[in-house]
Amino acid sequence: MLNDAESKLAPNLKSTYTNFIFFPCVALLTISFPLPIAYNSILSIILFVLFLIDVKNIRTNLISCFRNKRNILLLIIFFCLLISIFYSQDKVLAKKGILAALPLLVLPVSLIRMATLSPKQIHILKKLFVFVCLIASAVYLILAIIRSGLTDDSYKLQILPINYLPYFVNKLTYHHLSPNIHAIFFSLYIAFAVFLILFQFKKTSSFSKIWQGLLVLYFFIYLILLTSATINFGLYSFLIGCIFFKFSFKKLFHYVIFFGSLIAATGITGYLLILKYIGPYAGDGIYRFDSPSMNEKYLFSFLAVMIIGASAIIIKLTIRKNYIAILLSSIVFIGISLFVYFKHFIDTKRTSPESINNVTVRFSYGADAIRIIKKDPIFGIGIGDKKNKAIVKTEELPPGSLPEHAFNSHNQFLDFWISAGIIPAICFLLFLINEFSTAIRYKHIVYLGLVYCFCLFCLTDMAMMVQRGQIFFLFFICLFENELEKRSLSNFDTQ
Repeated sequence: MLNDAESKLAPNLKSTYTNFIFFPCVALLTISFPLPIAYNSILSIILFVLFLIDVKNIRTNLISCFRNKRNILLLIIFFCLLISIFYSQDKVLAKKGILAALPLLVLPVSLIRMATLSPKQIHILKKLFVFVCLIASAVYLILAIIRSGLTDDSYKLQILPINYLPYFVNKLTYHHLSPNIHAIFFSLYIAFAVFLILFQFKKTSSFSKIWQGLLVLYFFIYLILLTSATINFGLYSFLIGCIFFKFSFKKLFHYVIFFGSLIAATGITGYLLILKYIGPYAGDGIYRFDSPSMNEKYLFSFLAVMIIGASAIIIKLTIRKNYIAILLSSIVFIGISLFVYFKHFIDTKRTSPESINNVTVRFSYGADAIRIIKKDPIFGIGIGDKKNKAIVKTEELPPGSLPEHAFNSHNQFLDFWISAGIIPAICFLLFLINEFSTAIRYKHIVYLGLVYCFCLFCLTDMAMMVQRGQIFFLFFICLFENELEKRSLSNFDTQ
């Protein structure tokens, strides 16, 4: 047992360790998110080393870590992937896959000390993240402008005046604005920064309101330039959902803001979807509305969204108690209907070369993934044998892909299922359900927005088998969970 002097000293030592060692490392990790992935990985390793150095508390920290349902599910996913090495023929690729999945095991343990962070330190980390996104995006934008030749007029020597617009659209969008990070990840970071600004930061003065409003507008524009239809849809749909649940629709401006937001969001996401995924795509980054059939679908999307929005308001005003359950059921039904429609549309158009686009290719990959899963639904084919040659026909591979390359199903659930069977796929689904449940139970809007956008991301890509996605998502859900625990304890003490 500790004597009186040691008892007084122990909390001070813990506080010193948190303030001068752990918190600076966590702050550096926060700063590193928009930077090359090497910085993320190195700082994650440093945090794990700090966990190992704290020998006296390892057992306590491990017990505390694996009392959490979320961490147990991540542990099961990791060990299922690890076991799949033994029935993978390509051991080298299997080991690379396990190294990529290592944060699923290491990061929750390394971040267990987040419970010692004060509310002020947690708030600093949030502000630091927004600041880093602002600085990184501004630097990337300036570099893109310089490289385009706009500052010295060198672009005039490269192209004809008639091609100026396509040239600058190409040079000032997508990966040119995120050279050190894939555009969809940077889009996720910026969308999360918008959530933090809107819902977490207090607007105490007129200046702060104007500044934060301009910052949100800047991030909205930058998101459009990054051209991620998935993240733009996630951000706008979540914000419109917040508007819908907040407004009583007893005043005229409620309808103006709600339907105005619907129109703007549909216009932006619809255009990005046409441009990037559906087509026709002329190859210069601009859709000129020269396809009558596509224009009809674009206009129909506005009409459909307005009808859905009006129906949701009517349901809310007439069925006051159970309207949320009815709306959720309607959303699920609409989602399934859209999936069936797109699948039928793609199946009927797949034989036509001019109809091949990003959506048809991704649906084809999904169909190939399901075909392989049916052969071995319990254990999968092994993380090392998840190759194009085993799943996709060579003639259907996109440019730059080889038969020996790892197969990309563009869906995290399917990827886990192919790699290690049904257990990690189910655990990942339960993991996301648990995060949704926690965010809804504590009414944490930013937490819920992050989980929602990340879930959409996982439906269109393999966000949880890329270290940049793992580290970012696990870091912030751990941060929010500890914030919620502190809030609960504070409320309990007050009572």
